[in-house]
Amino acid sequence: MENEIFKALFDLVSIINRPDRDKKMIDNAGVNLEAVTFRVFVGIAHLQPTSVGELAAMMGKNYSSVSRQIDKLETAGLVHTYPSSSDSRIRVSELTTYGEEVSTMIGLARERNMREALADWTPEERNGLLNNLRRLFESLKRFD
Repeated sequence: MENEIFKALFDLVSIINRPDRDKKMIDNAGVNLEAVTFRVFVGIAHLQPTSVGELAAMMGKNYSSVSRQIDKLETAGLVHTYPSSSDSRIRVSELTTYGEEVSTMIGLARERNMREALADWTPEERNGLLNNLRRLFESLKRFD
């Protein structure tokens, strides 16, 4: 059973991580964002404020690759970076006001997509999925 759960999670993560889905999400949201920076942007929005190291670890990417994408996002006015108050060697990133607006547009597009995907689910099934995903996350987090 546990192996089947892992396979199902792997399938889910695989579909979520497809670059063509990122591009479609960008198009559906109507935002001007490069597909290559999309995941970094979404990661910052989810974790903010966050360091380059935290973001790279979460994404399974190397520090320099994530740092380059953050530079692009900062140049585009979507992200603001600054030295950490606890260690000036650590660069912290968070969304600008414009970045928050873009994140909201992406969130609305994601919500529309999820609503369509779950259209034939009952409210009880949706609630059960949410509760079980949260519980699984908490259970897996204990092994970090």
